[in-house]
Amino acid sequence: MSQLYVADTEAPSLATPFTIPLQLLVGATGDESSVGALHVAAAIAKRSGATVHVLTVSTPFPHVVSVVDVTSPPVMDEENRRIALGAVKSRLERVAGSQDWDVQAVVGWPGEAIVDAAERWPASLIVLGRGAHHAWDRLFGPETAIAVARRSRAPVLAVAPSARSIPSRILAAIDFSKSSINAATLAARIMAPNGTLVLAYVSAFDNSKAGEGSLADLYDTGVADKLEECRREIHRETHRHIETAVLIGEVVGKLVEYANREHCDLIAVGGHHLGFVDRILMGSVRSGVLRSASCSVLIGAQQAVP
Repeated sequence: MSQLYVADTEAPSLATPFTIPLQLLVGATGDESSVGALHVAAAIAKRSGATVHVLTVSTPFPHVVSVVDVTSPPVMDEENRRIALGAVKSRLERVAGSQDWDVQAVVGWPGEAIVDAAERWPASLIVLGRGAHHAWDRLFGPETAIAVARRSRAPVLAVAPSARSIPSRILAAIDFSKSSINAATLAARIMAPNGTLVLAYVSAFDNSKAGEGSLADLYDTGVADKLEECRREIHRETHRHIETAVLIGEVVGKLVEYANREHCDLIAVGGHHLGFVDRILMGSVRSGVLRSASCSVLIGAQQAVP
């Protein structure tokens, strides 16, 4: 069950173009799972003037002693690194606008290597591919996106393989935290100028039969008012077309269901605090959306705990 409030009657403002300087770090492989990430990064870079670094990661060769030790592990690591680099460069030949991108390959584990590179550069947005469920998922699929988002202080954009352009219809999950509002605002920044951003609050309570003036009715009114406040705040900053919706049910399931039904090409959710527990276990909503969504997913920047 869901309720949609089309609350934005203000046309997008064209007087002040809304842009943001970005530094994109794209974690990529040479296979199909990264194609969408490379094309979307190119589209974002073209629109915002972003600079782009591409990183591919070759996992270490098992350092064990074999009966026939033809090649030492360090030599194998270097050979695999060169192969991975060549595969990504070959893929980039088919991505318009990528000719001047810096492309590097390292040996390591993707989740760690991508975050480390993003912090050294530093990157303002990490872009990854969301592969289908096959062997590459162990390296550059949803699990890698989860591992990166768990550690990264920068927002993470996990792109569906079929994506070829910046998103034009975005669903942003709002829990009224600053983190979720920041994620929605960033989503608006990378959205197509004529796109639509839907701010959605998911409630576990079905108050459709609540009487007027009841606590449930007052709760619903408060949610609608807070959503409208968020809509106006993001609209003032971005000049984008924004709608609001209240969804009823389990959070991950309702977000994914709505995104599929309304043909959204991106779901945005807030980052999490870097407290002890969150460093160990990423929020179930974020990981659930990353694993379940068929579209691209944006995880907002984390908020450090004082």
